[in-house]
Amino acid sequence: MNSEVINILTMAKVIQTAVAPVFLITGIAATLGVLSNRLARITDRARQLERKLKVSIDEDFNKSLTTELRALLKRSRCIHIAFSLSVLSALLVCAVVMCLFLSHIQSINLSVTIASCFVAAMALLIFAFLSLLGEVFLATRSMRRGMIFADIDLSD
Repeated sequence: MNSEVINILTMAKVIQTAVAPVFLITGIAATLGVLSNRLARITDRARQLERKLKVSIDEDFNKSLTTELRALLKRSRCIHIAFSLSVLSALLVCAVVMCLFLSHIQSINLSVTIASCFVAAMALLIFAFLSLLGEVFLATRSMRRGMIFADIDLSD
């Protein structure tokens, strides 16, 4: 077999190796969609509460609105952290794919760099999911405290 054919086969192997991280990027993109939707819902609710706060003169009602706004701010911080970590994770996965090809094209050993980028990407993704979990806990805690379902009888 001549060297050009071997080179093409080797490049095909590199492409096959790069496919798995590309699927991971797709999964991260789906996660970013979920995070964007959650942040949009939080933002919409905060705007709604701010409008109510501006027109209300009832002190107790305003205090409950302010409490809920604080809870929404905490939730939005968690989503912001999760979003940022997810994007950084996706960027590192892109770096893994790029390094795979550079390693082949330049015939240099980037295995430590590739492994380090992948491990860092996974760590960032783990922390992003933990931050999302924290936001979900905050959301359910708000519900349990009666901020959302205060007017519903839950005794059934």
